[in-house]
Amino acid sequence: MKIKDGFILKDVAGSKIVIATGEARLSFNGVITFNSVGAEIFNLLDGTNSPEEIVAKIASDYNVDAEIVKRDFEALVEKLKKHNLLDE
Repeated sequence: MKIKDGFILKDVAGSKIVIATGEARLSFNGVITFNSVGAEIFNLLDGTNSPEEIVAKIASDYNVDAEIVKRDFEALVEKLKKHNLLDE
């Protein structure tokens, strides 16, 4: 699972937002913002990490129960799918 080509995360005035570049600009005209954890997950969705690895890393880095992280991760993935930002 990875973020589709053409979508990058930028820090704009202290907010983490998704920017569409190249061809992706033609099909994406919304704005998605993330907190620091969401931004880290976005960056980890690079095709090299499994969902389980991402959940474990976030749980470890933020000292949070893995079940809570898993639930939040799944909600974020659904949001990304809804906006057609994910390749599975």
